[in-house]
This record gives sequence, C-alpha cells and structure tokens, in this order.
Amino acid sequence: MKVFRTGALAAVTALVAGAVFAAPLKLQPANPQPSSPKAGLDVKYAWEGNPPRKIQTVAKAKQMMSKAQPGQPLRGLDYRDTDEGDPVLTFNEAFNVAAEVTGYIRFDAPGIYELETWSNDGIDAWVGGQQIGYFNGRQGCEANQRTEVEVPQAGWYPLKINYFQKYGTSCLMMKSGKQGERFTWTPNEVFGR
Repeated sequence: MKVFRTGALAAVTALVAGAVFAAPLKLQPANPQPSSPKAGLDVKYAWEGNPPRKIQTVAKAKQMMSKAQPGQPLRGLDYRDTDEGDPVLTFNEAFNVAAEVTGYIRFDAPGIYELETWSNDGIDAWVGGQQIGYFNGRQGCEANQRTEVEVPQAGWYPLKINYFQKYGTSCLMMKSGKQGERFTWTPNEVFGR
C-alpha cells in the first residue's frame, strides 16, 4: 500500500509540475496584417440532413466542408445556448450542421492571455497557428479547455474554427483575458473578416 501511495504521489507531482511549467503557446500574427477588416467572422456551412443522420466527430465536420456554402457572417463568437430546434449560428437548420469559421482576432497589447472556447457540440479552434480549443463529441454548452497563449505584438491574428452541432441545443462562444486582468466573454468588436 505504501508503494502505491508513493507512486501515486509521484505521478500527481509530475502532472502538476508539467502544468505549472508549460510555456504559453506562442501565437503568430497575420502576415500581412489586414488593413481594415470588416466586423465579424466569415462562415461556411454544410448540412447532413435531418435525424437520424448525424455528425459524430470533428473529422466528419471537416470532411463535409468540401460541399459547404458561404453563410451570413457571424457577429463574433457570442452565440449562447439555444432552445432545441432553434437555428445554428446564422444557418437556417437546427440539427446536423457543420461550420467552418474564419477571420481574425485582435489583441490590443502584447502579453500572456488565456483563451477558452465553449461549444455544443464539437470544436477544433485555432488562433495564430496554435490549437486553443478542442472537443470531439457531443456535449451541452460547456467550456472546452482554457489555453494560455503568448501574444508577441499587438495586432490581428488568424482564427479558424471547425464546429459541428449534432442535435439538441447549440452554442459557440469564447472567453479571454490578459494575465492579471479580468477573464470574461470576448467582445464581438475584436473579431474581423
């Protein structure tokens, strides 16, 4: 029993140490910087049809993008949990929807930031060449993971999100904050396309 406790303690210590000393992911700014992007984010949609058809994975959602059509741009990443049967984001269907969201996010100052995506259902989110959010399944409107990033300079950073909504309700949101400052919902005005 003593050997088990010692081994378990060593494993927990290693895990905590790894988390504490993990360096923030260094983001790459857009090159060239967009001169005056429009507000919001671009989005393309693909629809799998009504149930019983269903999207089960991020890989399936990405595969569906070969037949995607442009949709009405998003205002940002502020799409709170819907009621069941409500349309997904700016699309006119409620179930089995895949979306590819692209554009930019603006950071007004260099530094260390935390980013956190929220989704219902799956998501694969990238900012400045680094993966900042991932969930490969079905869930309620929940936080995925909080990711610490290093922003080397103020400006625009490329953003790409593959997302899917299987059935039930849907949401797609982001929280952010600079180290030492308030962590809150990311305002729509920092997104551009």
